[in-house]
Amino acid sequence: MGLDPATAAYQQYGYNDHPVEARLGPHRYLIPANYFRDQIGPDFQGNFSLLVQWPDLQPLPPGERSKQDMEAFAKQITIVPHYVDRVPLETRLEASLHHPWANENDPTVALELRDRMPGVFDLTPYRVNGDRFLAYQQQQEKLLGIPSGAKLEDTRDWYIARDADGRPTTVIKCDSQLRPDGYIIQGEQLLPDGDWTSGCDHMIVIPEDKLRISIGYRRVFLKDWKKIEQRARDLFAQYRAR
Repeated sequence: MGLDPATAAYQQYGYNDHPVEARLGPHRYLIPANYFRDQIGPDFQGNFSLLVQWPDLQPLPPGERSKQDMEAFAKQITIVPHYVDRVPLETRLEASLHHPWANENDPTVALELRDRMPGVFDLTPYRVNGDRFLAYQQQQEKLLGIPSGAKLEDTRDWYIARDADGRPTTVIKCDSQLRPDGYIIQGEQLLPDGDWTSGCDHMIVIPEDKLRISIGYRRVFLKDWKKIEQRARDLFAQYRAR
């Protein structure tokens, strides 16, 4: 079996920033090689993720990913695209706020059971109510006959941005505010602060291309969510082959 074009090019030329073909459904992209996780290109199945670095949201230079230090690793922002054509993409963000197969009394999985908090960074936070969480765990202990090991600090906080009609346009799920960030920002430096690291999973959709985009980063970068989101959108517009 022959090598895929990206790996063949790497073996011939080494790490570089030459355009590499990537496909999402019927869409074709020509993306510089150093954006890819391995700085080579999509895997043998065609799957790929793109990495950029906080704060400039640019990729590392060719070949640097394999020898990055811990600060560079902590600064990375992962962008993973998914082509979705079997369900209405416009409902994906709303669906992520409800779990149809979960227990309707579980306050961790239903938006309506969460506490709406004052806005932050133009996002509306929703946190798990501690009393409801405890009541649900006690209910489960009685039902199952075994103690629950669930902890409130292990739940996730949800952050939502909506359009003028109230529809979600951005959904971000981060480690609980009961957990520390784990990093401190000083200028453009990212300094470790303790043994725990809190992260965020950020989801958007690009309906016209039928793309759902998942973005992962340290929670300390949440303040920059708009810039990060726009960068992800721009990447797939910039490098789409016409």
